[in-house]
Amino acid sequence: MARHKNPQANFYLRMAEAEFVIIERSEDWAAIKQLVCDPAIFPHVSDDFYPSPDTWEPTASDDLCYLLARDKEGLFGFGIFLPDTWACWKAHMGFLPRSYGAKAIASFKEMLDWMWAHTPARRIVGEVLSDNRRAIRFAIEAGFREYGVNEKSRLKNGAMRDQVCLGISKPD
Repeated sequence: MARHKNPQANFYLRMAEAEFVIIERSEDWAAIKQLVCDPAIFPHVSDDFYPSPDTWEPTASDDLCYLLARDKEGLFGFGIFLPDTWACWKAHMGFLPRSYGAKAIASFKEMLDWMWAHTPARRIVGEVLSDNRRAIRFAIEAGFREYGVNEKSRLKNGAMRDQVCLGISKPD
């Protein structure tokens, strides 16, 4: 599909001496499913309408960008980006606990750089449950800004819950 410039390009992120992180676009559905459905991630990205982890499958579409983060130990994070409009994309991400902190933040920033370089995205937004303070802090540390609250917009554990709206615009 012509919308994405060089969609196979990988970004290499040097985290520390002799440690590299690779950010790559992927259609490895098994790897994506393994990360999304990991017990450390799935409860935070799913809601009451999601199928169980054993039956959840990634959506295959040329319009979606699945980016994976990998280091010498293997995969540790994902970003799923889908266009709301061609200028504004919605992000969903998850990182394994072994990467929490600087590695996950730097990797997500590199995913954003990949999106700016290879798609028509000019803004990327996301919503996080209002009580998930760690995820909100993570997004803010990655450069997102809070711009509102989507009240009672997600059914989680039988209750309608508020989501904090966060976004970042492409740097000039």
